[in-house]
Amino acid sequence: MRHIKLLLLIASLSCLSLHCKKESELDKLPPATAIGANTFGCLMNGKAWPMGRGGYHYNYIFYELGVLHIHYAIKINEHDPVDNEWLSFTTNKIHTPGFYFVPFTYDTDFFSVNYNNVFYRTGAVGVPNGMAYITISRLDSSNNIVSGTFDFSLYNQEGTKKIKVSSGRFDFHY
Repeated sequence: MRHIKLLLLIASLSCLSLHCKKESELDKLPPATAIGANTFGCLMNGKAWPMGRGGYHYNYIFYELGVLHIHYAIKINEHDPVDNEWLSFTTNKIHTPGFYFVPFTYDTDFFSVNYNNVFYRTGAVGVPNGMAYITISRLDSSNNIVSGTFDFSLYNQEGTKKIKVSSGRFDFHY
């Protein structure tokens, strides 16, 4: 009888510990795949995005001759033309799979975010320049698949607010 009570106590504690595991913000992102799964996600200031955001999600992906353009947006309120959030970037440096360091000093590279009604972007006058890190895990022109990861920080136009975009991942047909 004593062994049964001990066994039940251990089983109860085991079940309790399984239920206590809190889902992290990273767990809310889609997996980092390279199969053309048409997935996108990142952390914005540590919060999973676009996960949990309602509304209509849409994207536009373009790749040709080294130019990669990704635009992911959420139309939150269909009756309000300005009530949306997006993350967009364009760079002309992507030619093969690998790691790319993109300093925000070139006119051909543009990164922008509209998040919680604040607009952040590269190239604002008097705003600190930053950089992006992009890793392309698959660039398949035969099947039109591009996938990878990204991290960058941006400032608002006044230079008073900063957004950290981290653990970004995408896997798209283009």
